[in-house]
Amino acid sequence: MIIFLHIHKTGGTSFRSILEKNLGASCCHTNQTRGDLFSQADLEFAGKVFPNLGAITGHNLVNPLQLKVANPFYATFLRAPVERVISHYQDSVLRGTNRKSFEESLQTDTRLNNWQVKLMTGGENLDQAKRFLERCDFIGLTEHFNLSLQVFGKLAPRPMNLRYRRLIVARDNQIQKKLLADPGMLELARKHNQLDLELYAFAANELFPKLCRKAGLNPLAQAPSFEVSTNDLRLKYKFGRVYNKVFRQIYKVRRRFFSPSGGDPAAKRPESFRPLSCFTPLLLQVLDF
Repeated sequence: MIIFLHIHKTGGTSFRSILEKNLGASCCHTNQTRGDLFSQADLEFAGKVFPNLGAITGHNLVNPLQLKVANPFYATFLRAPVERVISHYQDSVLRGTNRKSFEESLQTDTRLNNWQVKLMTGGENLDQAKRFLERCDFIGLTEHFNLSLQVFGKLAPRPMNLRYRRLIVARDNQIQKKLLADPGMLELARKHNQLDLELYAFAANELFPKLCRKAGLNPLAQAPSFEVSTNDLRLKYKFGRVYNKVFRQIYKVRRRFFSPSGGDPAAKRPESFRPLSCFTPLLLQVLDF
């Protein structure tokens, strides 16, 4: 099973779309649980809802190594920390969820402080984050997105159509441009992301070149672009998206009726509770082209 830790503002949404169009309703978007942490009980429940579960992907796969999965294929994308933080801040302003200055946001928003390390470990444990990356079967770098996709195509546990359409493109980059041109703001961003800077250097200088060589690729080579203007395999992709929305509603029912406060949702669920999964194999065969 592919376990993709989706770190904010790293190109992960575009990468996730590749998984979704290849796996359809076998790809679970874990953010549909609307929880901060996707637990082992959540994984077991998803396995009963998604037929032939082949991938889980989300922001809430915190400390992914805690999940007990047979034959896991760990994957993630990293981005240069200063650029990632500025992009994340700009996104929050453009969405209207943040009215604070960049300096104030660095002081109060945990996602702008060593967030890549935090998602990998559940805290600010650099050594543990490095161990997770060493365990990863694939690590992509946003700055080398197409080369990263080439590596993934070579190392993935099944053949993958790598063509993608870029998603969530900022409509206005003025905030980002202004901050990137301000040495004081850049230094402040570095100060708040020392662990992420060290982690990124470790990934970019040591692990990514190794994965390139393992895939038979030159880490310094210019990679062809897999970006297209339209999303192919649209039917399978759309079916997977709809199925994930259905999963969200089923999860709400499960949480409300099978998860009393303080209880274990997995323990409260009858083993025969297999919503929808018995109806999807035929559809999956039709869509598996």
